[in-house]
Amino acid sequence: MNKAFLQRMIPLLLAAILLWYVLKDVPLPEIASQFCRANYGWLSLVGLLTGLFYVVRAARWKITLQAIGYQPTLFRVTVALLAGSMASMLVPGAGELTRCGTLQRTDGVPISQGIGSVVAERIIDLFMLMLVLLLTVSLEFARMKTYLIGLTLAIPNTYAVFGVIGLVIVSGLVGWWAIRSDAVRNHSLISKVVNIFEGFSRGFMAIRQLPNPGLFVVLTLLNQFLAWLGTYILLLAVDSTQNLPPTAALTIMAVSSLGGLAVPTQGGIGTYHFLVSRALILYGFTATQGAVVATFLHAVGFGFTLVLSSISFLIVPILIANRNTKSAENVAKLSKD
Repeated sequence: MNKAFLQRMIPLLLAAILLWYVLKDVPLPEIASQFCRANYGWLSLVGLLTGLFYVVRAARWKITLQAIGYQPTLFRVTVALLAGSMASMLVPGAGELTRCGTLQRTDGVPISQGIGSVVAERIIDLFMLMLVLLLTVSLEFARMKTYLIGLTLAIPNTYAVFGVIGLVIVSGLVGWWAIRSDAVRNHSLISKVVNIFEGFSRGFMAIRQLPNPGLFVVLTLLNQFLAWLGTYILLLAVDSTQNLPPTAALTIMAVSSLGGLAVPTQGGIGTYHFLVSRALILYGFTATQGAVVATFLHAVGFGFTLVLSSISFLIVPILIANRNTKSAENVAKLSKD
């Protein structure tokens, strides 16, 4: 069976199994009534915050791209970012490659350098996730303790861990020696791989050469704040959750983010429903009530992102056509000169 087909089907199968498990005892009319009873004024605000979230995230990525010498507009970076969001909804992990590929076609940013800048961003995001987890645990210690005790955590064998670390170190040393060897380095295939790696490294190391590191930090914090605020306003939009404390939104952010890392599925489907519904039990909800709320929260967030991403997909061909037209005009102008 095709390996690529399996890689696409496994996350889809996991999402379907988790979604079935969470919703198997939930009456569908109860989910529908949740949407009917929602405050659409609050939901409209969530839509605006979702758009602002992507603009702020794009502004942060733009700073990283400036560090490696590229000056795309905020609009085109936002469109590329949303195109990546659409791709990740279809194939987990495809978002980064898609947004970098989009920006290459609209602004000529090499994919290898673009991916390097994205990886640097991801490391910062991982650090922020650790801070969110620490903040959640400190503010909701009793509830988080109960939640973690209820989960079955597999602890890897110590010797296996050290074996993997040793294998990585040895492989890295052998790879470094091979790259330093002129005979190996001059091979056409190796040369291409080295060029890609160097482009990736340049994009990744751009995090150390940011033109405005203070603004980068502010945008990173603002991004986290917008994610929390959007979640909290969603809770305010429904009668059953409007009395939850602001820390409940923080808990939902933490467990859903961890779930996205541990079990990546298309748009968080299944994983989000399972983890968030279980987290809501800590706030007095039954499993069924938690599943209804989790379905509502995910559907609204997923829906707004889907609408914005779909619009970006319509804009991308226009941006590419404009770039091709300008390139053709520049060539014609140079030939006349």
